[in-house]
Amino acid sequence: MDKTYTLSQVGFKHVIVQIISMAGVSLLLAVSMVLNSQGLLESLYGTGLCSVSPVIIPVYSQQPPYVIAVDPGHGGMDTGALAIVPEIQVIDTTAQALYQLLDSDPDFIPVMTRTASDPESGRRAQLANEGGASLLISLHANSDSHSSSKGFECFAQPPGRTFHQQSFRLAQLIVAGMADAGHTIRGDEQKTGIKYAYYYGDEKRIVDSSNDKIRSRKTFGILEKANCPRVLVEQCFITNQPDVNNWASETGCHTAAQIYYQAIKAYFSEI
Repeated sequence: MDKTYTLSQVGFKHVIVQIISMAGVSLLLAVSMVLNSQGLLESLYGTGLCSVSPVIIPVYSQQPPYVIAVDPGHGGMDTGALAIVPEIQVIDTTAQALYQLLDSDPDFIPVMTRTASDPESGRRAQLANEGGASLLISLHANSDSHSSSKGFECFAQPPGRTFHQQSFRLAQLIVAGMADAGHTIRGDEQKTGIKYAYYYGDEKRIVDSSNDKIRSRKTFGILEKANCPRVLVEQCFITNQPDVNNWASETGCHTAAQIYYQAIKAYFSEI
């Protein structure tokens, strides 16, 4: 079955699945009558597109198929960092590989938050919400003025936020997969690879996950605005040649996508 849906279709279908699971067949029949009266069933499941605004349920699905928002950072005129390779090249190759892995698994419905355009993070988060996403992973690559900087790090939703624990658990699974694959894990002496980002005006401050003080400062936009557990990964340093060779090549991007996919599967096996 082709699972490549528009975000509006995914969002509305997700609502129907939630209604069915909560209320059973009797309510399903009532919902079907309403949809038929408005000609919406054909638009949802035929060749047309759903013309109504989707209903957004902020509580993510507890049963498959889970909608996974694959968020390729940057895009369009925004290429991200430019170094040995363009950041957007790494992002898009990895995003496509991850999308295909999820699409081949009946437990998941992947949706992209960006295609050819470059919506800002709030809009990308909105698209994930409209799609009924149960989880979001935002893909990025790092850069530094020092070519010796290398390795992987994952930004979780900070302490005190609604989905902090779920976000932190997903980050742990991703970091473990990267470590098992031989990637350098960044961080303090504990080398957890998990970090939090906060903005103080225009200044960005990054702390290791061992610093679990609750702060009211905003974090990355995509982590701030999506209505589901979410993480932001920095796959490698595109200013470091070994990192580029191992994690920014086509083979490296596919390896990273496989690690993200396995972490997502492990995450949902625990809930």
